[in-house]
Amino acid sequence: MKANSGKHNKIAMLIAVVGLSVALCATGVYAYLSTKTDPVTNEFVPAKVSCVVKETFQDGVKSNVTVQNTGNIDAYIRAAVVVNFVSDDGKISAVTPKEGVDYTVTWGATGWRKGTDGYWYYANAIVPEALTAPLIETAVVVSAPTGFHLNIRIIATAIQSAPDAAVQDAWGITPANGELIPN
Repeated sequence: MKANSGKHNKIAMLIAVVGLSVALCATGVYAYLSTKTDPVTNEFVPAKVSCVVKETFQDGVKSNVTVQNTGNIDAYIRAAVVVNFVSDDGKISAVTPKEGVDYTVTWGATGWRKGTDGYWYYANAIVPEALTAPLIETAVVVSAPTGFHLNIRIIATAIQSAPDAAVQDAWGITPANGELIPN
């Protein structure tokens, strides 16, 4: 029985030495990693979607009307063109100006499509800081009632281009092959 007892003592001793070695190694690795690893900063930059209308107005002619994506993410752009006669004190006339009679517009030929909802949609997503092609190349006043001037206002909005569901939910349009095709 003594021979067997010595064998058990050696195995127990070996297990204790291996266990102690593993514990010391684990402690050393933990100490090294906790003192030598640089902290990781998780920076999250939320998407910002915004746009601004850029245009030139000189000698009664509005020209080169574009929209710039001023956000930090690719965006689809749409614009409403609101035309009114406005008095000098800011009152809007009940008379609706007629294109081709009271004013003329040369519409941009590239990229814009008019939807049945009255909005103009730019077909492709615009990267941050980029401009659309012109929506209006020129708009010129032909006539206005006495005491009023013609006001052509462009109201643009932007929406993130991905995911497609964002555009579908907000504007009711599903992009096809990366293009907006309004109803």
